[in-house]
Amino acid sequence: MIDRLPTRRAFELAAALLIVSTTAASNASAQSPAAHDTASTAILIRGGTLVDGTGSAPRRADIRIKGDRILAVAPSLAPTAGERVIDATGLTVAPGFIDLHSHADRGIDRMPLAESQVRQGITTSIVGQDGGSELPVSSFFENIDQLHPAINFASMIGHGTVRAAVMGDDFHRAATPAEIATMQALVVRGMKDGAVGLSSGVEYDPGFFAKPSEIVALAKVIKPYGGVYSSHVRDEENEVFAAWREVVDLGRQAGVPVNVSHAKLASKKVWGRSAEALAMLDSAAKRGVQVSADWYPYTFWSSSIYVLIPDRNFENRHEGEVGLAEIGGAQNVMITNYRPDSTYNGHTVAEIAKMRGQDAVTTAIEMIRAAGPEIGIMATAMDERDLANFVANPRVMFSSDGSPVGAHPRAFGTFPRILGRYVREKQLLSLPEAIRKMTGATAKFLGFTDRGVVVPGKAADIVVFDAATIIDRGTMTNPSAAPVGVRYVMVNGQVVLDGGKMTGARPGRGLRRQGWKAPAAATHD
Repeated sequence: MIDRLPTRRAFELAAALLIVSTTAASNASAQSPAAHDTASTAILIRGGTLVDGTGSAPRRADIRIKGDRILAVAPSLAPTAGERVIDATGLTVAPGFIDLHSHADRGIDRMPLAESQVRQGITTSIVGQDGGSELPVSSFFENIDQLHPAINFASMIGHGTVRAAVMGDDFHRAATPAEIATMQALVVRGMKDGAVGLSSGVEYDPGFFAKPSEIVALAKVIKPYGGVYSSHVRDEENEVFAAWREVVDLGRQAGVPVNVSHAKLASKKVWGRSAEALAMLDSAAKRGVQVSADWYPYTFWSSSIYVLIPDRNFENRHEGEVGLAEIGGAQNVMITNYRPDSTYNGHTVAEIAKMRGQDAVTTAIEMIRAAGPEIGIMATAMDERDLANFVANPRVMFSSDGSPVGAHPRAFGTFPRILGRYVREKQLLSLPEAIRKMTGATAKFLGFTDRGVVVPGKAADIVVFDAATIIDRGTMTNPSAAPVGVRYVMVNGQVVLDGGKMTGARPGRGLRRQGWKAPAAATHD
């Protein structure tokens, strides 16, 4: 039997984290975010078609960049002495893409060039998602400030991380009022450290065991700081509509903007019902709830095999049968990370069962016994009709949900795939609307008023791409294939992708919540 984490110990832990957080934030604030930029730059992008991130029609425009800001936007600008000129004739110029739900911080210490993001045109990634973030949040920003990656990072504060810090291993229950109060203190500290909001992953442990009232209580304390709430919902399959209603109800009760992470209808029972799901968001908006969703353009998702068994009873054959049936069968579940036998990777559970001379459920049970429930999988579980509805809806923004160390092609090609497949080929939405969702709309949701549109005075995060050729190339078996069509990427005024080649520049910054101010240094009597 697991002992409960004593309330006194929880408060001591929270106090220690708060002290560390305050000290780290004060130290970080001693340096300007621009302190490590390599040089002031002067760039003129000429001859391109500007899609500015507001949803306005494309127009011919030149863009002048000085330092880390956009200096001028006009139909024709003449080069000045010492200014680099980028010829964008025949190309589209847009704000750098903002990845609303990302795990690009995984491995960033080893891959600070963030090539898998840069080649998509991503200039800012929002991490700390699915309820998991660094704690304290100030440590995350301090690490980014020291690392100087190629792109910008902002962070949510993770409900699951906070819950684990307070409840330890004794999380298979509702939190007490005292524990919730301690969690609230940690969330407030995270907001003061510059987090943009609160994330949850209530399909995963330990968030799975939190009552909705617990999360509402935490969401209420982000409101004074202008925070937003984003949730990997409790169920993305048969009970998905109830899970979305929980997010909407939180927005109503806490009075904060809410977002459904990587929206999907991931079981046969709910395939084709995206119009109903989106109508739920429209209805909530009419009642005054600020509600949105983000989405990635693939019919398959990536996670661990245990999410197929909601009750976590991995020895129950019936639950295993139901879990596989709901996503269309064992042929739809591909193993991506099975440590006991890596030869299984890249094969479906159905194929592995045939190799072993077993039925699929027995195979899954025995694999979990051997390796535990964290076996990596990709499951083909969505309907293309639903993807078409999600991509076109004005309330739905875009995200990769990707990690550079992950095995899903969304990490390497989400944004080019949207522009190539859904804009150019399928014509499900216009190019200006797609760019607005990728940039201006996302920046507005997060409260970043200094970027997301190509306007004088804004941050010079810019992508230049060929709208006629841009497309992803990754597949389930070769996920990391680089996309094509992105020619230039600028982050804070510096070129990180130059004619399709990485430059090695690392001008990225930690983007703290707009209006963030470092707390005063901790004092001790």
